[in-house]
Amino acid sequence: MKRTQRRTRFEGRVDLERNFLTRVNAVFGHSLPLAGMTESAIQSWAIRASSSLPNADIERIKMLLIEASTRAELLADNSRDVFEPERRPRPESLTRLQVLLEEALSVCSHA
Repeated sequence: MKRTQRRTRFEGRVDLERNFLTRVNAVFGHSLPLAGMTESAIQSWAIRASSSLPNADIERIKMLLIEASTRAELLADNSRDVFEPERRPRPESLTRLQVLLEEALSVCSHA
């Protein structure tokens, strides 16, 4: 695999993660910002958000974010090209996660 292709995948992952972070922080960023897309950052945010917003479906948002993070990692993982190319998620599968996240966030922003 060419170095530029690897870099493009990494940049794509960063863009994807930034996209999800921006969506969450547009709703929660003022009082409960999500700092990153690692599982531990998402878990930490979910704990804080759940205690502050008990009526919001934070668990659903958390699960969508973890799934997006996992798929972004698989998309950028160059070793999968050699060993398990069939495990790489299709890029359009992330679009569905974005739609689901927008739905979950819209409920929170109207609550």
